[in-house]
Amino acid sequence: MELFSITVNTQTRSEQECFHRILSDKQKELHKRCKPLKFKFSASGDRIVWTCSGKLPLTSWGVTPELLRHEISEAVAAYIMEEKEQELAARLLVAEFQFQDEEELERVLQWFLLLLEKEDGASAEFHRRRRKELTDSIAACFIESSELNLDGWMTFRMHGYKQELREMAEYAVDEFMLDQQYEEFVSLLKYFVYFQEPLMPLVHVIHKGGEDFILLDGNLKPIEKHEHDELVMEKIDQDMQIEDMVVSTLISVSPAKMVIHTREPELPVILTLSHIFDQRAEICCCCAECSHFLGGMGSSILTVSASPDYNNC
Repeated sequence: MELFSITVNTQTRSEQECFHRILSDKQKELHKRCKPLKFKFSASGDRIVWTCSGKLPLTSWGVTPELLRHEISEAVAAYIMEEKEQELAARLLVAEFQFQDEEELERVLQWFLLLLEKEDGASAEFHRRRRKELTDSIAACFIESSELNLDGWMTFRMHGYKQELREMAEYAVDEFMLDQQYEEFVSLLKYFVYFQEPLMPLVHVIHKGGEDFILLDGNLKPIEKHEHDELVMEKIDQDMQIEDMVVSTLISVSPAKMVIHTREPELPVILTLSHIFDQRAEICCCCAECSHFLGGMGSSILTVSASPDYNNC
């Protein structure tokens, strides 16, 4: 007898292949556990039907109805997240959030979709919750009926999943706005530095790791934090605060040239310093100062200046 059936209308060849691949993988897995189970795909145009058949009771085969419902529901959830989620996310973002223009909408959408694809970091918990919500909700539908029309279910029954997407969208919009504010602030700092007259010929920025920095002048003497550093930052923008006082100290001494000695040139903080000071900044990974303060020998030298010169490094 037919135990379960899933019907879906596919719009593209990609959707057809995705549905067939995920359900095929799941039926192979189930067949290993319970050989008497039988599976079948049938298609008519864009409409695909997948069925699972077998004799009752399932427990005599070592498979419980609960386990079978859960396994099939997991496969359907995987299909939705892989093939349908981005389209659903885009619709939700457009319908529920206001944007200034099409360009801003497109940028937020790309950031949102990128977060949805990630399964680590801050996105990991969202991903786990969405998959669980889908799996549990589909399994509940199979308790009510052995037949699942996936298109109808996605239209009328996936409220919990859409709420998870909505929370993810809110997080993406907030992160995007923070990122925008950060970019604007860095651009403001860069503009301020560009028009600032150099007050010191050379500054060495020794990056010890993480947010640990040592600032030295051209004679390798420590540069003390100036009392007016905060005033410099306040002059730039009273509404913005920056935790890393390295930036404010560097802006206050306004070096004509700044050499950043680091073993981690791709760190965001290093790239930010390079961006703010632009042509004045150079990144060094291998010189006498690097060896003395950081130990060992680096393998490369990078620069963001138009005319790299490490003679004074």
